[in-house]
Amino acid sequence: FGSRHFRVQPMRSSQALLRLAGGGASALVVLACTLYFFVDLLPHVVAGNFLRALHFTAECVLLGGAGAAGVLAEIRPHPWVSENFPYLTRLSGRSCLYIFLGMYVIGRRERSAWGRSFDIFVGAVCLAVATAAMVFARRLSSLPPQLQESLGREMHAASTQPQPTMEQMSTS
Repeated sequence: FGSRHFRVQPMRSSQALLRLAGGGASALVVLACTLYFFVDLLPHVVAGNFLRALHFTAECVLLGGAGAAGVLAEIRPHPWVSENFPYLTRLSGRSCLYIFLGMYVIGRRERSAWGRSFDIFVGAVCLAVATAAMVFARRLSSLPPQLQESLGREMHAASTQPQPTMEQMSTS
């Protein structure tokens, strides 16, 4: 290894695992939204049921937007998310998002057997991530304020480190 290498502050493994699980749950919601677009929205547009299509359009926009914001908040915290959805910068805020997404998706369909099974799976994953995030947030809230702030700064610093370019990686 050369003299130039990047120091990335390590996250605790439980934090990294929770962020990965949250990003996966959010990506699953985006996948579900894409499926809803093709299975629910497009058939109503083709059939000319425009009022029903408006409902599914709103559903796809809200679920897709929430899923994308969750991915951006978990995997690679983005300034746009911090600016527009500040509650997603906190673990308790993200857990609330997963609770609402899970509750909405889990009870979404009642007739289609495969669709209901898929919705239950996506909702259960979101609720499981929300539960883990709430437990972890509760643990952090029992720490002294100085330690909470340092953990928050460490987690934010580790996730916002600039990524090395291929040139920089090849010279090290």
